[in-house]
Amino acid sequence: MALKNPLDYSDAEVRKLLVTTNKAKNSLTSELKDYEWRLDSESQKFSKAEEQRKTFMVQLYGATEANRILNTEHRLKHERMQKSKSQNKLSEKKITPTKNMTPRRSPVKMLDPKKGPVKKSALVKNLPKLEERKRKTNY
Repeated sequence: MALKNPLDYSDAEVRKLLVTTNKAKNSLTSELKDYEWRLDSESQKFSKAEEQRKTFMVQLYGATEANRILNTEHRLKHERMQKSKSQNKLSEKKITPTKNMTPRRSPVKMLDPKKGPVKKSALVKNLPKLEERKRKTNY
């Protein structure tokens, strides 16, 4: 709609033009308020999310540190246990003789203590002849 010279408008047309411009102004004002409200709402949501993120990061860092400390403590405890076990094994091996202890028997068989331990080759009284063995293996 092309604008005429304001002096050419009648009173009714000026009032009509005033009403339409006021409606357009109210509509634009309403739209502006809506955008401002949305922007404010989004900024509040962003701030809240940022605070939650920071809180989460602090908790995560704390949990990570606690986990690291627990792992270190567990590793040190495990090392101490291993060390004490190895010391216990060493102390068990170093048994001091007492009056009540009986001497251990020798694992070596001795028929006659004067002659010494039994030799493995002497366990068989009669050894087989070599010729007989050859005949059995040759078919």
